[in-house]
Amino acid sequence: MRSILQVSVFSAALLGASLAFAQPRDSRREFDALLRSAVQHYESGQAREAIVELERAYAIRPLPRLLYNLGRAHERAGSFSTAVDYYNRFLQTNPDAEAGAIAREAMATAQRRAAEVQQAEQARLAAEQAAQQQALEAARAQAAEAERRRAEEERRRQLATASMHRRLTVPVLATGGVAAAAAIAGGVLGGLALSAQSDFNASHAGNDRASAYDRGGPLALGADIAFGTALVAGVAAVVLYFTQTPVADEAP
Repeated sequence: MRSILQVSVFSAALLGASLAFAQPRDSRREFDALLRSAVQHYESGQAREAIVELERAYAIRPLPRLLYNLGRAHERAGSFSTAVDYYNRFLQTNPDAEAGAIAREAMATAQRRAAEVQQAEQARLAAEQAAQQQALEAARAQAAEAERRRAEEERRRQLATASMHRRLTVPVLATGGVAAAAAIAGGVLGGLALSAQSDFNASHAGNDRASAYDRGGPLALGADIAFGTALVAGVAAVVLYFTQTPVADEAP
């Protein structure tokens, strides 16, 4: 089937001949030149250029067939919704049965293509939104991982700089307790020994002096033993305390 675009050029030429006295010669020449150029551009695949020339021709002489031709040009340019508008305008001019059938068929095709383009655009937008959401979630995951690593590094830094101390363990407390008890016992025994020595020095009777001597000797020996035990236990407690492994304060 021949394109109505080509038929319209022929029809317009006939109409121009019939209206030779109704239109200025310059307008007829410009109209014919625009139609010929529009046909050339349309057949060369330059639909946009054909649309411009057809619009100018329609402004000079608003022939109904030019509306159909504009619909075909817009359809070839990919503007299917605009093509449907031009087909509808052409049908509103009450064309003959053959031209009307061709226009309705073309409009149905353009409507189908417009729906396909709209669906493709919606799918593209949905894919873009999904990609953006995925990128956002990935960025959030990276930020969370970076924050976790920063917190872990901060915890390690705090552990490295935490104050170290030694604990009072059971052995340390036990030996320290023995040292304290022995020191107290030594003090008590030493005091009693000094009292016995004082009694020995103050007594003039032989029996009293002998009794003070017998009492003071064991007390002094016991005090020496107690102080010796306190010294050994104290040294052991200090050694145990300073030889244990230091521990760090727990990080907050």
